[in-house]
Amino acid sequence: MKFTVKTSPLVSRLLHRFCIPAVRLFLFSDQSTRTWPGWLTLIVQLALPGLLMQSCVREQMDDCVQYELTVNAVDAEGGDITSSGAVTSINLYLFDENGFVRSVPKGSSTSYLFSTDKAKTLTLVAWGNLKGDSLLLPELSVGTSLENAKIELLQTAAGYNLPVTDLFYSRREISSTTTRGVQSDTIKLVMERLAAALSVRVSHAAEHFGGAEPNLHIVVRDTGTSLNFLGEPSDDEAGYAPVLEPITGEDEWATPLFRVFPTGESGRIYIDLYQGDTLLLTLSTDDAGNPLRALPGKETHVTVDFRYARLHISVSVKPWGSTDQNVEL
Repeated sequence: MKFTVKTSPLVSRLLHRFCIPAVRLFLFSDQSTRTWPGWLTLIVQLALPGLLMQSCVREQMDDCVQYELTVNAVDAEGGDITSSGAVTSINLYLFDENGFVRSVPKGSSTSYLFSTDKAKTLTLVAWGNLKGDSLLLPELSVGTSLENAKIELLQTAAGYNLPVTDLFYSRREISSTTTRGVQSDTIKLVMERLAAALSVRVSHAAEHFGGAEPNLHIVVRDTGTSLNFLGEPSDDEAGYAPVLEPITGEDEWATPLFRVFPTGESGRIYIDLYQGDTLLLTLSTDDAGNPLRALPGKETHVTVDFRYARLHISVSVKPWGSTDQNVEL
C-alpha cells in the first residue's frame, strides 16, 4: 500500500521557511546545545507556522491567503533610507471593519509573513521606532477602532511632555484575490517619517533686557498629546520644555533639536519665552504672519531676534539630518 502526503503551497512554504531549518540546526548541533532552552527554542520555531495561520485554523484552507510583506522607509523627499538604520524596530497591527484584529508576529528586520481569511479586507498599520522611553505604547484589545487606538506622550515630573522618538508611520488597506485555492500575495509597505524636529534660537536678549544675562527658558506648545492609528493628533495640547542654553561669548541662547508630534493641517505651535517665572511673550507666527508649524520629516529652526526696533522672528525649514546638532531625547 502506498501513502501520499500532499500539503498546500502555503503549508509547504511555512515548513521550509521555519520548521525544517530549525530541526536540522537542532539535530546536527553539538550535544551541549540540546538543553532545556534549546528545546524551548525548537518548540517555538515549530509552532510559529501555526501562529502565522491562526486566523485560518477555523476555516477551510481554500479560504486563506498568505501575505509576504516587505517594509521600506523613505525620507520626506521619497528617497529610500531603509538601509540607513533610521528605523530600528517595526510594529505591525491588523484591523478590519470591526476594529483591531491582531498584531503581526515579528519577522526579519524588514520582511514579514502572515495569513488571514481571504474574504476579509484589512487595514495594515505600521509604526517604526515605537519605543517606550518617550511614548506610552498601546495595549489593544480586539475590536478597538483605528480612531481609538493611540500612542501617547509621556511626561516629566514637572508635567511637561517628553520629546518623541524618530517615529515612522504607514497605513495600507489590503485585500486578497477571489480565485479558489490557497493564494499568496506580496505587499510592499512604505513608511514615512512622522516625527517633526524643532529648534529655537534667541538672539540679543541681554542687550534688549538691559545688559544683564537673563534667565531665559521656553515652553513649546503643540497640538496633541497623542496620535491615533490614522496618524491624527488629539485635540488637547502638548507642552515641551527643551533646555535653552547660552552660547559662550555670544548674546544668544539655543535649544538642541528635539522631536515633537507634527502640527495638524490647521494647527500651529506656540513658543512661550520666560524670564525666570515671568512670561515675556508668546510667539505663533513669523514676520510674514505665517503660522509656526512643525512639519513631519523636516527640521524647523525658529530664530527670535531682539536686535531690531521690533521683534524679528524667522523660520528655516531644512531636510532631516542637515544640521550637526545632537537631537535631544
